[in-house]
Amino acid sequence: MKYEYPYVKFRNQYFPLIPLRIEFQKKHLNTLALVDSGASISLFKPEIATQLGIEVEKGKEILLEGISGKISIYLHQVSFQVGEKRFVATIGFSEEYTASFNLIGRKDFFTYFLITFDERRQRIKLETKK
Repeated sequence: MKYEYPYVKFRNQYFPLIPLRIEFQKKHLNTLALVDSGASISLFKPEIATQLGIEVEKGKEILLEGISGKISIYLHQVSFQVGEKRFVATIGFSEEYTASFNLIGRKDFFTYFLITFDERRQRIKLETKK
């Protein structure tokens, strides 16, 4: 299956944000996330965890180092759905994460899709792997 999404305008710039559904136990929500090939793991805002009923600090704690320094994040297993593709992925939540977007990193997500960033047309293309 192939999916194609236009970049989303945010503060006069365009970003490869995709719609997805996140599920944890019997709760779910639809949100947007930035597909970030430079991120090793996915990192979501703590409000997402709250809406899903995830107790953030009960996850496995790791220290994540990025361009803005180190933050503690807590890893949890959740179910994702992008288009019709469903899969389980590990994502991190952190009260210290203050960026504008939820991030989809390479771990888990990139194993399910061939991903094309079309900067000229400002579109992101996802194709499920066979």
